[in-house]
Amino acid sequence: PSASYRYSRFSENYDTLFYGFSRGYGTWFQGEVAGNYAGPFNSNSRIQNVTLKVSPLGNLNVGAMYFNYDTIDRNLGNTDGHEVDLYAEWHVNDHLTVMPLVGIYQPDKSAENGGTQLGNNDRNVYAQVVFATGF
Repeated sequence: PSASYRYSRFSENYDTLFYGFSRGYGTWFQGEVAGNYAGPFNSNSRIQNVTLKVSPLGNLNVGAMYFNYDTIDRNLGNTDGHEVDLYAEWHVNDHLTVMPLVGIYQPDKSAENGGTQLGNNDRNVYAQVVFATGF
């Protein structure tokens, strides 16, 4: 098992154009929902991340990640919020990995109250299954 903590700060002008997924969940895009879809998109933010990961089998890793998003300049919009992601990495064989994930993101503010989420500040639930192959 492993536990890790990460603090990162992204300036107001940080450009996320050249991100990738080469190191696993939570390493580049911080938070599957907030980092990819709901904002703050790893810009104008201080982000704290706690990750727990275990390997119950030789070919299976499961993990949980918590993210706390804190906006640096709220004049550009308030993207404060929290996210929890639960995931697995199942290495089926040498060429196939299956990675299911469920992410839950809770913004603190809606767009009407200075945030970025339209309509309300309700919880966002995101689910995905990625099939990755390598040769």
